[in-house]
Amino acid sequence: MDCAELKEQIAKAPVASREQLQRIYMFMTAGDAPLPEFAEIIEQADGYQDVIEAVYRDDNRKFSLLWAECAKFKRRNWLAFFEPKMLIENARMKTDGLPVQFGSGVMLAPTGSRDNIANFYVFASKAFNANAAEFVTSIGGTFTILDYEFCGIYGLYKYRGSVILEEWQVEREPVKNV
Repeated sequence: MDCAELKEQIAKAPVASREQLQRIYMFMTAGDAPLPEFAEIIEQADGYQDVIEAVYRDDNRKFSLLWAECAKFKRRNWLAFFEPKMLIENARMKTDGLPVQFGSGVMLAPTGSRDNIANFYVFASKAFNANAAEFVTSIGGTFTILDYEFCGIYGLYKYRGSVILEEWQVEREPVKNV
């Protein structure tokens, strides 16, 4: 396939997908020619789905903005591509978010899903592709999530049933409350 064919397929894609597909196309091309590192991917593809799959499977690109766009388009759980410092799976919730306890106050960390079960990830700074998740807010100070006490400043993200913390400035490692 060449860039003209790819562009034509994107124009015929479902309306809801076109904007994201056009962004992916812009990341891979200059004008209407493929960037050198993407020429082979586009040439070997039969359609835009093949292009997206080839980028998504490439571990060397998993921290790129292009990879994040492809991961969002695939709507798969891309978190398995990265190594968390902490993972708590299938945490049961009684509310529409994971409770974050600050002394006597509580904030609900959204999960990006309506389920009453969430996964909780903690990553070191820049240890996952934050562009593939949705940034919610930052949290600073001492707070508790799922019986673990955190102390420091963290970025809070959500993605399809998961709450993600990214360490920005950690004062000490999380401690399990007894």
